[in-house]
Amino acid sequence: MQALSSFTIQVIVARTLGFEGLGAFAIAYGVMVLVAGLASGMVGDSLVVLERGERQIRSALQQFALAIAVVAALASATIGWASGLLDAPTAIAFGAAVALFALEELMRRLLMAGFGFWRAMMIDFASFFVALAVIGVGALRSDLSLLVFLSAIALGQFAAIGFGVMLLPREERFVVGFSRGGLTTVFQYGIWRSGQQFLRPALLTAVRTLVTLLASLAATGLLEAGRVYVAPATLAVSGLSSYLFVSFASDREKTLRTKLRRADRSVLALVGFTVLVGIALVGLLPWAGVLLFGTAPDLLAVVGWIAYTASIAAVTPYGALAAVGGRQAAVFLVRAADTAVAVGFVWVVLAAGGSVQWVPAVLAVASVLGGLVIRSFILVPLVRRDLDSN
Repeated sequence: MQALSSFTIQVIVARTLGFEGLGAFAIAYGVMVLVAGLASGMVGDSLVVLERGERQIRSALQQFALAIAVVAALASATIGWASGLLDAPTAIAFGAAVALFALEELMRRLLMAGFGFWRAMMIDFASFFVALAVIGVGALRSDLSLLVFLSAIALGQFAAIGFGVMLLPREERFVVGFSRGGLTTVFQYGIWRSGQQFLRPALLTAVRTLVTLLASLAATGLLEAGRVYVAPATLAVSGLSSYLFVSFASDREKTLRTKLRRADRSVLALVGFTVLVGIALVGLLPWAGVLLFGTAPDLLAVVGWIAYTASIAAVTPYGALAAVGGRQAAVFLVRAADTAVAVGFVWVVLAAGGSVQWVPAVLAVASVLGGLVIRSFILVPLVRRDLDSN
């Protein structure tokens, strides 16, 4: 549902606002995803691993959730308006969308923590339905603009949060008063996970910015069209990886060695899934690309985004297992390093006059290198230590 929603809205943006409009929307949407990743790591992963039913922990989770949403909303709206990129109404809609996007992601994580994946899908559908309704009203008024699309996302996320409250199990449907006791515990675990969740959307935002500065906003839009075309596969892989994180955290009886074997099997399955879907996407590109975007996205860029999706499939299960095993700080450092390498590679390619279409493939190479380091230098030593202690 997330893939369908994101894909459909961005296709409508491309068809109505053009590639330049898609480039601008992609930057705004990237900020939303970036903030949601920050909230998901700090609060979402913490509520899965820590005792969220404990009063002090739950209070800390609530405080971090509100602080991230409010600060990010104010900063996004202010920067968007002060820079001249957005007028005042659009900046306000942008700030609201940023905050609500993050809070809806936390509602999804709370549902998933109790294995309520179908319920998470239902609130994603509610968000999609409301967003499409708002866009439809704008189309009837012949007034589709960036303001309408950002407002549609904000209202969709707001509806999803309200629906999510209704779908929460009774034991999860409560809030607690202010307490300082659990802040340190949540921060010590969540800061590393939030940093890691922050990295991938931050990488994509940095890449979009580099492409805009070194090429053009239209080039960003063309590159984004290829990413949007492959996005359903990317989001499917990310969703399955989220399930693995919850599953690894809840299964406390199996040994780390058994979990590593499961992670290996998951990587093979996810990469195989990506390859099969990628072949289908490439085969459909001449027809589907024109239907969706008016002109087919560049083949090389599409293949590169498929490779990048495969790299996510090859890396994320290992990162999830290492984080559950208490090595979240080490995972963050590895992921930060390969993110910096990726940005450096992209800058070198573009500054040297290389084609923008090579950017996704460059990102995939850096991502796979990080995954190999996590498995070889974090998980394997952990397994050996676990075997020695037993």
